[in-house]
Amino acid sequence: MGQRSFLILGTLGLIPFVVIFAAYFISPPEEKVYEFLIYLFVAYAAIIASFLGGIQWGMIISRADLLFNIGFPLTMSVVPALLAWSALLVLHSLTFSLILIIVSFLFATATDFYLYNKKATPYWFLNMRVPLSVLVVVLTFILLLQ
Repeated sequence: MGQRSFLILGTLGLIPFVVIFAAYFISPPEEKVYEFLIYLFVAYAAIIASFLGGIQWGMIISRADLLFNIGFPLTMSVVPALLAWSALLVLHSLTFSLILIIVSFLFATATDFYLYNKKATPYWFLNMRVPLSVLVVVLTFILLLQ
Protein backbone atom coordinates (compact mmCIF):
# COMPACT_ATOMS: atom_id res chain seq x y z
CA MET A 1 0.00 0.00 0.00
CA GLY A 2 2.84 2.41 0.77
CA GLN A 3 4.28 2.29 -2.75
CA ARG A 4 0.86 2.89 -4.25
CA SER A 5 0.34 5.93 -1.99
CA PHE A 6 3.69 7.35 -3.09
CA LEU A 7 2.73 6.88 -6.73
CA ILE A 8 -0.70 8.47 -6.29
CA LEU A 9 0.65 11.45 -4.38
CA GLY A 10 3.58 11.85 -6.76
CA THR A 11 1.20 11.88 -9.70
CA LEU A 12 -1.09 14.38 -7.97
CA GLY A 13 1.97 16.59 -7.51
CA LEU A 14 2.10 16.91 -11.30
CA ILE A 15 -1.31 18.60 -11.46
CA PRO A 16 -0.03 22.18 -10.95
CA PHE A 17 2.63 21.63 -13.63
CA VAL A 18 0.06 20.33 -16.13
CA VAL A 19 -2.55 23.00 -15.31
CA ILE A 20 -0.07 25.87 -15.61
CA PHE A 21 1.35 24.37 -18.80
CA ALA A 22 -2.13 24.05 -20.33
CA ALA A 23 -3.08 27.56 -19.20
CA TYR A 24 0.00 28.90 -20.98
CA PHE A 25 -1.31 27.56 -24.29
CA ILE A 26 -5.00 28.40 -23.87
CA SER A 27 -4.63 31.86 -22.31
CA PRO A 28 -4.96 35.01 -24.41
CA PRO A 29 -1.71 35.83 -26.22
CA GLU A 30 -0.62 38.54 -23.83
CA GLU A 31 2.99 38.78 -22.67
CA LYS A 32 2.15 39.71 -19.05
CA VAL A 33 -0.12 36.65 -18.74
CA TYR A 34 2.61 34.41 -20.17
CA GLU A 35 5.20 35.85 -17.81
CA PHE A 36 2.90 35.33 -14.82
CA LEU A 37 2.25 31.71 -15.79
CA ILE A 38 5.98 31.06 -16.22
CA TYR A 39 6.55 32.61 -12.81
CA LEU A 40 3.95 30.27 -11.29
CA PHE A 41 5.55 27.30 -13.05
CA VAL A 42 9.07 28.19 -11.87
CA ALA A 43 7.90 28.89 -8.30
CA TYR A 44 6.12 25.53 -8.04
CA ALA A 45 9.08 23.76 -9.62
CA ALA A 46 11.39 25.36 -7.03
CA ILE A 47 9.16 24.10 -4.23
CA ILE A 48 9.12 20.58 -5.67
CA ALA A 49 12.89 20.56 -6.29
CA SER A 50 13.39 21.49 -2.63
CA PHE A 51 10.96 18.76 -1.60
CA LEU A 52 12.88 16.19 -3.68
CA GLY A 53 16.11 17.20 -1.99
CA GLY A 54 14.44 16.73 1.39
CA ILE A 55 13.31 13.24 0.41
CA GLN A 56 16.85 12.40 -0.69
CA TRP A 57 18.31 13.88 2.50
CA GLY A 58 16.00 11.68 4.59
CA MET A 59 16.90 8.56 2.62
CA ILE A 60 20.61 9.31 2.99
CA ILE A 61 20.34 9.81 6.74
CA SER A 62 18.26 6.67 7.18
CA ARG A 63 20.80 4.58 5.25
CA ALA A 64 23.98 6.32 6.46
CA ASP A 65 25.37 2.99 7.62
CA LEU A 66 25.47 1.79 3.98
CA LEU A 67 27.27 4.85 2.63
CA PHE A 68 31.02 5.23 2.97
CA ASN A 69 30.85 9.03 2.98
CA ILE A 70 27.51 10.78 3.46
CA GLY A 71 28.94 14.25 2.77
CA PHE A 72 28.92 13.80 -1.00
CA PRO A 73 25.34 12.50 -1.35
CA LEU A 74 24.05 15.07 1.16
CA THR A 75 25.66 17.80 -0.94
CA MET A 76 24.15 16.32 -4.09
CA SER A 77 20.70 16.37 -2.49
CA VAL A 78 20.93 20.11 -1.79
CA VAL A 79 22.01 21.15 -5.30
CA PRO A 80 18.56 20.89 -7.00
CA ALA A 81 16.99 23.20 -4.41
CA LEU A 82 19.80 25.74 -4.86
CA LEU A 83 19.47 25.61 -8.63
CA ALA A 84 15.70 26.05 -8.45
CA TRP A 85 16.05 28.90 -5.93
CA SER A 86 18.48 30.53 -8.36
CA ALA A 87 15.79 30.23 -11.04
CA LEU A 88 13.58 32.41 -8.86
CA LEU A 89 16.37 34.97 -8.50
CA VAL A 90 16.81 35.37 -12.26
CA LEU A 91 13.15 35.61 -13.27
CA HIS A 92 14.03 38.70 -15.29
CA SER A 93 15.39 36.11 -17.73
CA LEU A 94 12.59 33.57 -18.06
CA THR A 95 14.71 31.50 -20.45
CA PHE A 96 17.52 31.17 -17.92
CA SER A 97 15.01 30.41 -15.14
CA LEU A 98 13.51 27.56 -17.16
CA ILE A 99 16.97 26.20 -17.97
CA LEU A 100 17.84 26.19 -14.27
CA ILE A 101 14.62 24.30 -13.51
CA ILE A 102 15.49 21.67 -16.12
CA VAL A 103 19.00 21.29 -14.71
CA SER A 104 17.66 21.05 -11.14
CA PHE A 105 15.30 18.17 -12.04
CA LEU A 106 17.96 16.39 -14.08
CA PHE A 107 20.38 16.72 -11.17
CA ALA A 108 17.75 15.40 -8.74
CA THR A 109 17.21 12.42 -11.05
CA ALA A 110 20.95 11.80 -11.28
CA THR A 111 21.09 11.89 -7.48
CA ASP A 112 18.24 9.35 -7.33
CA PHE A 113 20.26 7.01 -9.57
CA TYR A 114 23.37 7.56 -7.45
CA LEU A 115 21.46 6.73 -4.28
CA TYR A 116 19.91 3.66 -5.89
CA ASN A 117 23.34 2.43 -6.98
CA LYS A 118 24.54 2.90 -3.39
CA LYS A 119 21.49 0.91 -2.21
CA ALA A 120 20.16 3.93 -0.30
CA THR A 121 16.83 3.90 -2.17
CA PRO A 122 14.60 1.06 -3.32
CA TYR A 123 14.01 0.35 -7.01
CA TRP A 124 10.29 1.15 -6.81
CA PHE A 125 11.18 4.69 -5.68
CA LEU A 126 13.46 5.21 -8.66
CA ASN A 127 10.85 3.65 -10.93
CA MET A 128 8.31 6.19 -9.66
CA ARG A 129 10.55 9.25 -9.57
CA VAL A 130 12.09 9.05 -13.03
CA PRO A 131 8.84 9.29 -15.05
CA LEU A 132 7.60 12.14 -12.85
CA SER A 133 10.81 14.11 -13.33
CA VAL A 134 10.95 13.34 -17.05
CA LEU A 135 7.46 14.80 -17.48
CA VAL A 136 8.43 17.97 -15.60
CA VAL A 137 11.58 18.32 -17.72
CA VAL A 138 9.63 17.79 -20.96
CA LEU A 139 6.96 20.36 -20.01
CA THR A 140 9.65 22.84 -18.98
CA PHE A 141 11.57 22.27 -22.21
CA ILE A 142 8.44 22.89 -24.29
CA LEU A 143 7.85 26.15 -22.40
CA LEU A 144 11.47 27.05 -23.02
CA LEU A 145 10.97 26.67 -26.77
CA GLN A 146 8.02 29.09 -26.84
